[in-house]
Amino acid sequence: MHTDGPPGGASRGTRGTRGIRGIRGIRGTRRTRVSERIVCALLTASAALTAVEVLARPSAPWWPFVWQNAWTLSVAVVGCWAVLRSTEKADTRTEGRPAAPPGQGRAPRDGDAASPPGER
Repeated sequence: MHTDGPPGGASRGTRGTRGIRGIRGIRGTRRTRVSERIVCALLTASAALTAVEVLARPSAPWWPFVWQNAWTLSVAVVGCWAVLRSTEKADTRTEGRPAAPPGQGRAPRDGDAASPPGER
């Protein structure tokens, strides 16, 4: 019995072609995910620097610059992520699908209440 791969024997690389909108959506999602990871990393670093500030009270002359700019950079990256995410949502809305976070929700099917009226 062969158990590797998806059911039906199809390989992962045999998906249908998606067209330009699908490719742009994939790239937008990838950009958003990368920016989410950067936001998480910066917030983690900022929180760690704050813990060092509270517990160790560093006296190095460059310390205030590092500590304050870590939080400033975090805010700037969160703003960039918000722009990317809103653009991604707008793209999915213009394609006629509801905007759901990547990996969550489902696209409307014909006959669903969420599908456009002309496609029922």
